[in-house]
Amino acid sequence: MEDIKEQMMKTTIKLPLKTPKNIAGEIMQKLFYIVFLMSIKITSPLFGQHSEKQIKNNSHKTDKDTLEVWMSKFYTITNPKVSPNDRYVLVGKTYKKNNDTVLVFDTGKPDQPIHSFIKKGNTSFLSNDKLLAWGDGKAELRDLKTSQKKTYENVQRAEALENSGQYFILDKDKTLNLYDKSGNVINSASCVMQYTTDKKSKIFIAGKSTKKEEKQNEVLRIVQDKQVVLYSTENEISKLALAPSGKYLIVTEKVQNLDHLQVTFIPANTPTSQSMSTNQRNPDTKRAIKCYSGKADFVTVIEIGNGKSYFIDFDKRIPPAQKEMVEVWYGTDKNLRKKKYGTQEHEYWIWNPENHHSEKLPTNKFSSFASIGNDRYFLAFNTEEEFNYVNTSLVFSIYLYDITDKSYRPLFAASSKITGTKDGRYIVGFEENQRNWALYDLTSFAKNLLIPTIITEKGLKNPVFSSDSRFLFFESDNGLWQFDLKSQKMSPAGIAREKEVKIMDKKIWSAYTQYNARFELSTIDLQKPMLLKVRDKKNNLTSYINWNKGKTKTLIPPTQNKIKDIQYNLDADNIFSIEENYNRPPIVYKYKNNGTAKTQIFKSGKEDKIIVNQKQEILSYTNTAGTKLKGLLYYPSHFNSKKKYPMVVRIYQQQAESSGVYSIPDYDEDGFNVRLLLENGYFVFLPDIIYDARGTGIAALDCVNSGLDQLITHPNIDRSKIGLTGHSMGGYETNFIATKSKQFAAYISGASVNNIVKFYFSYNTHFNLFDFSRFENGQHEMNVPFSEDKEKYFKNNPIDDVEKVSAPMLLWAGLKDENVTPDQTMAFYTGLLRNRKPVIALLYPDKEHDLGRGSKESEDLNLKTLDWWGYFLKDEKNVPWIDKEMRKSH
Repeated sequence: MEDIKEQMMKTTIKLPLKTPKNIAGEIMQKLFYIVFLMSIKITSPLFGQHSEKQIKNNSHKTDKDTLEVWMSKFYTITNPKVSPNDRYVLVGKTYKKNNDTVLVFDTGKPDQPIHSFIKKGNTSFLSNDKLLAWGDGKAELRDLKTSQKKTYENVQRAEALENSGQYFILDKDKTLNLYDKSGNVINSASCVMQYTTDKKSKIFIAGKSTKKEEKQNEVLRIVQDKQVVLYSTENEISKLALAPSGKYLIVTEKVQNLDHLQVTFIPANTPTSQSMSTNQRNPDTKRAIKCYSGKADFVTVIEIGNGKSYFIDFDKRIPPAQKEMVEVWYGTDKNLRKKKYGTQEHEYWIWNPENHHSEKLPTNKFSSFASIGNDRYFLAFNTEEEFNYVNTSLVFSIYLYDITDKSYRPLFAASSKITGTKDGRYIVGFEENQRNWALYDLTSFAKNLLIPTIITEKGLKNPVFSSDSRFLFFESDNGLWQFDLKSQKMSPAGIAREKEVKIMDKKIWSAYTQYNARFELSTIDLQKPMLLKVRDKKNNLTSYINWNKGKTKTLIPPTQNKIKDIQYNLDADNIFSIEENYNRPPIVYKYKNNGTAKTQIFKSGKEDKIIVNQKQEILSYTNTAGTKLKGLLYYPSHFNSKKKYPMVVRIYQQQAESSGVYSIPDYDEDGFNVRLLLENGYFVFLPDIIYDARGTGIAALDCVNSGLDQLITHPNIDRSKIGLTGHSMGGYETNFIATKSKQFAAYISGASVNNIVKFYFSYNTHFNLFDFSRFENGQHEMNVPFSEDKEKYFKNNPIDDVEKVSAPMLLWAGLKDENVTPDQTMAFYTGLLRNRKPVIALLYPDKEHDLGRGSKESEDLNLKTLDWWGYFLKDEKNVPWIDKEMRKSH
């Protein structure tokens, strides 16, 4: 905002020159000036009247109320959905605090929503012109052509059946009604406890028998106006699922009088509606196959080979030991990560539907098994710690178990990222110790030739197999890479070299996700064009392309906008996007004709008149180590090139990727909000930080200094009024820089590490890991144990030089933080206090690592942050809570 005095001078107020003849008049005019200054409200072109913080008296009640009214008008748009014929587009309109809404647009009449309604829990198109929405206990069916709607109350869930145009609603009284596309009830079932659907035409339900004389639970299929009982049991049905192939219903039952779960397979293919009686109540129990019941709390069933066999995991959770007088921790304990949540015991079974054979996998040697799409081979491993806790996530020594000859073969020495093919032939895993990918052809196992192919190309990630098992693709920051599984040759696919590439339309089936491990099947169908997102980080450009048989087609041309979301219709060759930028609220676009035809469907935030004039610079530079860096410089709102402004520098790690983000003013959970600072007259600088062999803190200091060097000649930045802030890792960086730099007038550090040596030797109860792993192989990137390079740790330790801090510090922490425990903040506070440095610590008793979105604590921190910067960067004194420290420190 422009200075209040400047705003006044633009009015008709003028003060006469001092002469003996008009002293009395001057006094009266000064009195009027003071009264006017106290009552003036700045008129902002943004949203009507918006009061900037009163500079001299900090009257917070009026400022806070006005600020919240202003902030409440901002929103963003998300989650686009498109009708089957691409005519209608809906988006969610999301406010920070107000009720969310859904907007529906006719692409032939852009920018004017044809419908707007309170956002439901879910929305889906029933047909080209009918929309089903539900949530908050209600459902609505809307005809987008006629604007007619039907409303349903007392709703638990609602879903559409894509192929039939029908929909069903389960109400809170456990009644499920099936409706035709006109909204007429065609079937109804009561006492429904569970249901599952293929979302196309099939509905299966489980519930109590409607016959009063029976205490049975039933599984039924609903087809049009008919119901067929497929299965009946005295056990409680706790889960009902349809196998991906659609061949079997998978029923999980709680066995009566036992803590066992039973899995029952029911053929899902029932007679056609023409051959069914109206209500067929006599199930063919011979069609149901009851598999082994296990002592378990949960059961997971994974289909293998399109229903060739089924992998069943009975999971028994063992809670942690009750608190006793003393906890005993052994140096040889391999389960310390599990102390907080307890352990698990598993029973694994394989069921073959062809011969109805079921077999239990042995857990005497390995505690855990995982399916990889093969009905003969399975991954076997132990979940106990094998590597002395040096990795932030568990990694495993993986073996291949052959169910035929009961043998084990070693696969991966240390891995937690494994991807396989849908047909179970190939498997690739990332070896953490060697930092490369190892690929196996499991057909060679039978030939006793289980030898891996080592893929040495660096920087490859997220492997995806072609669905015909012909190629293996890797995403990377240097284009798309392709490995020919037949010729065993790796080569770049010739797409977007030196650019980041992501495959957007791959299909993923999860195989194992516990302990942060990721075992999955991932494929891409090469019979269709591959949808790729390309990110040119050097030039800050994003595009979407199709790649098919070596040829590329542009869908969204390179843009500096941030593309938040897309919806793509391959058949119609249309792609819809939501895009935004730092000076542009989100816009919905439609692209066609290779991206050459671009239509704006909806532009949000039209009331935000100020943002279009927002200025941002992306700076490119290197630090003293020669590392290439970027920094984002935001100019104050209402920037005046004749003025100097203070600047807030916010640090974390690499922040240049946020250049296209449209900033919404809010009480953010870490106390930092770009838009609030810009509106209050600050430059905001976000420099990249990249660590190197010198250590985390030293590299951060160098990167920040190099960024500031780029601004040393900037005519509008007041170099004597620069503040530095950071949260979490950014807080650590702020603390370290505060002990080394003289360039900052004040600091804010939140939830931060201050003594990395103590932190290194701590156990983290939030992540259930030893914090030394975060230094040796995690975020801190020290990449060496303390015992092997103590000097490096000491040189990067803020607390060792706390007496050298030369500017006031505001520290804050949540007292329930288990990520970075508050004693770290208190240690730095103690060091500053002991050395008579000006410091204030804000400690929030009920908060954790951040203060929570929309909480009263976040509100408090954001307002205090504005106070702090105003006090030290704008000389806005008379802030009692800061004065209390500063007057005494002087």
